[in-house]
Amino acid sequence: MNNTPTNAIVVAVGPDGHDAAVAFAVAEARRTERPLHVVHVLERLTAYSFVSHDGIVEAARATLDEATAQAERLAGQDVEVTSELVTDGWIVDELVKHTEGASLLVLEHRALTRANGAFGGSTVHSVAGRARVPVISVPKGWLADGPVKGVVTAAVQDATEAAVLLRAGFVEAEARQARLVVLHAWWLSSGYDVVVVDDAMREEYEKEFRQELEPVLAPLRAEHPGVDVEVIVRHGPRVEAVLDAGEVSDLLVLARRHHLLPLGSHLGPVARAALGHSTSPVLVTPEAGAPAAQQYSEILATIGRRPEAAS
Repeated sequence: MNNTPTNAIVVAVGPDGHDAAVAFAVAEARRTERPLHVVHVLERLTAYSFVSHDGIVEAARATLDEATAQAERLAGQDVEVTSELVTDGWIVDELVKHTEGASLLVLEHRALTRANGAFGGSTVHSVAGRARVPVISVPKGWLADGPVKGVVTAAVQDATEAAVLLRAGFVEAEARQARLVVLHAWWLSSGYDVVVVDDAMREEYEKEFRQELEPVLAPLRAEHPGVDVEVIVRHGPRVEAVLDAGEVSDLLVLARRHHLLPLGSHLGPVARAALGHSTSPVLVTPEAGAPAAQQYSEILATIGRRPEAAS
């Protein structure tokens, strides 16, 4: 059963830690004036038949209660907080189900070193690839009162399909009174990139990309005149460029899927790497053209641009 309040921000919590995700979710709920729903999913217990079912449920309830108390403490009277324990389901399926009618899903990830399997699978990857709403993954250890870098980075692969992604970047940058960096990285797939690519080719590529991007950027600049925008075209591996950007950004904004990915693929290598390794929170938008993308654009359009939004 899905008890998620309409238009709520859902934060998924687990026994391995949730402080960063809850703190981020409360801040988002306050900024957007939306309710917060705390969810903990206890995986089906078939694998734990030798363990007391009551004991596991009791521990799960304690995890949920702890996270809910944290959310209520941080929210005060500003945000309505509800909670729900799912005691018999599959984690990914249940979290996807709990995005029905919600506006955002927040999870927590461990910011691993880049050497530790950048393309490994995880619950965060699976949920981000299937959720009906945007997903924000917050690195473990993130602090709401940590250093502010004043930058939101939107990583664009295809300029012609970047409208939803860029709108999210503008809204997030405006809310944080931050500069928006639109990052595009490119690298020839063959091993001869260093031989083929020279200064003239880099300059021509950057010129063409900026020309393709400007018709998408122009109306968003007009809608958000207070946002300072910088376009960076970087010649280098995309994963490396995005992870570097995360180190100097308050938020990374990425698209979930590109039409060139094989059928059934929901996350590309860049999104997977960022969700597992970024040191900043990562927002993954629905793919362009999907109903969820249109819904997300409408949600973004309703978010007020109040001065207190950056607090």
